[in-house]
Amino acid sequence: MKRLIVFLAALIVLTIIVVKYFDYSNIIESYIDPLQNKKQIEISPNYKDSIDVDLYVSGLSFPTSMIFVDNNSILVTEKDQGNVRLISNGTLQKDPIYTINNISNEKEQGLLGITSSSKYESKKETPTNYLNLNSTSYPFSRMDALTSFHEPMSHDSNYVIYLYFTEKIYAPKDNNSIEVQRDLSHTVRNRVYEYTWDGIGSFANPRLIMDMPAEPGPYHNGGKIHIDKSGNLYAVIGDLTATNNTLQNYPEGKNPSISIPNNSSVIIRVNPLMESLMSSHNPFHPHHSNNTKINLTEYYYAYGIRNSFGMDIDPLTGKLWNTENGEDNYDEINLVQPGFNSGWSKIMGPIQRNNNTPVSDLVMLNGSHYSDPKFSWRLPVGVTDIEFLESSSLGDDLENNIFVGDINNGNLYFLKVDSNRSSIDINNSVFDSGNEKGLQDLVVDDKDELEKVIFAKGFDGRITDIKTGLDGNLYILTYFDGSIYRITHTEK
Repeated sequence: MKRLIVFLAALIVLTIIVVKYFDYSNIIESYIDPLQNKKQIEISPNYKDSIDVDLYVSGLSFPTSMIFVDNNSILVTEKDQGNVRLISNGTLQKDPIYTINNISNEKEQGLLGITSSSKYESKKETPTNYLNLNSTSYPFSRMDALTSFHEPMSHDSNYVIYLYFTEKIYAPKDNNSIEVQRDLSHTVRNRVYEYTWDGIGSFANPRLIMDMPAEPGPYHNGGKIHIDKSGNLYAVIGDLTATNNTLQNYPEGKNPSISIPNNSSVIIRVNPLMESLMSSHNPFHPHHSNNTKINLTEYYYAYGIRNSFGMDIDPLTGKLWNTENGEDNYDEINLVQPGFNSGWSKIMGPIQRNNNTPVSDLVMLNGSHYSDPKFSWRLPVGVTDIEFLESSSLGDDLENNIFVGDINNGNLYFLKVDSNRSSIDINNSVFDSGNEKGLQDLVVDDKDELEKVIFAKGFDGRITDIKTGLDGNLYILTYFDGSIYRITHTEK
């Protein structure tokens, strides 16, 4: 009996040690059912008879973003391995079509975003020069700038692909070479590269478009990229867990010596086809282009962003919308007008819910403005991608309205845009039932209100991307189970 008591006591102590110190995250991720099917996904009662969902593809490894390049092909990014995977006719090809060798995948770093300009190919002449802000007169000591180290490519190839990823930059062994070895010291950078792809082989002709910080990190790297019909490329980066700069609304920064805008907490807009990469009508260009201290702001489209993993453009207005993750309160959906200051780290959610924090407490660059989010979750859900459904295939009431995913619960949310395309329409919600309104205001405050904006639940792999397919259906990318689900209209 005494031996049994000693054995049980030792077992309890061992269990406590394991629970306290062992990292279960990899095991949990490994055992999420990779064959999740539509029976586990619950559609809103308003749509369960008209909407169906099926497992389209499985076998991906921690996928973050996807694009449709034609009717039969999808490109998907895998965060940790740095792979770009090709799905052809609903089948995941065995080998990656491209792999980033120097990927940094710690925590939220990795291969994060992908987009293509093939749908909106420009007829403009390809530039012969490239942007390089790394001159000795530039105020940043490291490459905190938008740069392009290679000659711009010819845009005659079938596809022009852009990737956003966190790259390890190794220190030179001598003045003439860089050897990539594990024992060499390195820094990490969030970068956007441009490639050509013929639709068959690997990516070619890499060209560095944006070079942004990734430290201190390793969280809040953002990573979503999007291209509009004019060829403008948008990239979002979060605060990198450092809220000590003017771009996080600290006047002169916590430390005046680092108050120069540091390229975090921003949406950057460039045009890769322009000689200078300068996109026409960037909001801060007229105000700061001649100020050497803050001239990089002329490439900013918005700032004051804590972290974001979702951007899309309203197909009817051409205006940019994004999602933003709160800290312990208020995830957001924002209409990002040029010069938008989202308010972090002074304001999250509606300003009237921020202890009367005035706009005057924000750092308002010339050409900037603050506006409240168009929708908020008081308790964060880990909001991820946002997608305007550019199709009537699922029903006229869903067309050109907003779908949003989350990483905390695996919920797919749906919200209707008002007639002015400038806010969420709580008076015309498809979730109204009888005398009960679906939404009372523009903030989800509790579980009951949360249920009223859920279109589908049960994506246990959690959602990282949402796209309208070229077939008009809606495709959902899930992270932990490495799958793509297809939402279609049910034929009765």
